[in-house]
Amino acid sequence: MPYIHTPRQILPTSDLAFKKILASEDHKSVTRGFIKDFFGVDVELDDIRIVNPYSIKAYPKPGRGKRRGKGQMLRETRRDITIEATVADVTVEMQLYWDPAFVLRSLYYALDLFMRRYGLNRDTDTAGGVDGFAGLVPVWSISILGRPYFEDTRAYRMGVLCDEDTGELFEPRLIRWGFYELTKTDDNAARARWARFLQTGVATADDPEYLREAASIIDTVNMTPEERDMITEQQKAEDRYWGGLRGAKIEGIRDAKLDAARAALGLHLTHDQVMAITGLDAATVNRLADELGLTVA
Repeated sequence: MPYIHTPRQILPTSDLAFKKILASEDHKSVTRGFIKDFFGVDVELDDIRIVNPYSIKAYPKPGRGKRRGKGQMLRETRRDITIEATVADVTVEMQLYWDPAFVLRSLYYALDLFMRRYGLNRDTDTAGGVDGFAGLVPVWSISILGRPYFEDTRAYRMGVLCDEDTGELFEPRLIRWGFYELTKTDDNAARARWARFLQTGVATADDPEYLREAASIIDTVNMTPEERDMITEQQKAEDRYWGGLRGAKIEGIRDAKLDAARAALGLHLTHDQVMAITGLDAATVNRLADELGLTVA
């Protein structure tokens, strides 16, 4: 199958690309396709309002004289993507790295959006701007996960309010809160296309037009100089992050080996045995033994 797009430098899962794909005023057809594929509802383009549109703004760089200049940053938003439509308010998050608190945090995002939209609080029994509770618009939340979070094999899961004993659904379904794990196989063809696209940036000739459009707008050839600069800075920051993480991991492994060696020496194992167990060299084992005041026969 011939590819019609070759990604250059940037993946859809990057912060800049993800926001540009789903939160661009000029590309609401992509947003519409995402809502249809993940929530099963077809929304008219005119009914979509992006609350936090994609944009880049300049900020002063530190320094004086010729060193001082302008940097670029994405428009700051509380959530990755927030969309208002006639059928629901939609919030979309991207989470690439493991965070044990993220599952609960994503539920907070959905509930927070619901509360903020209607001004609900403990001191009132009505919703601001709504004729009672009957007119409340649901909130749909989906978090795209770059690594496995759940033990089963399902890529897509969506939760709603239901009876704890019988599983009977409560109506109306005001909160839909779910996750999509990119690394798992999905039997749903529409969502599987998104999973492949988000991980590769590739759109094929057989993909829907909105996915091909998404691939085109994140092609660096079609990006502004400011966007290219930001991509470069983000890549540098990511390289520094992973470099520091690898360094910390290596240091942590070495610390664990030293602790194991001290324990083994304390049990009066020979130096050769300690080296075989820990992989440490003779000089290090000798130094540890001296520090502990131990001699080995």
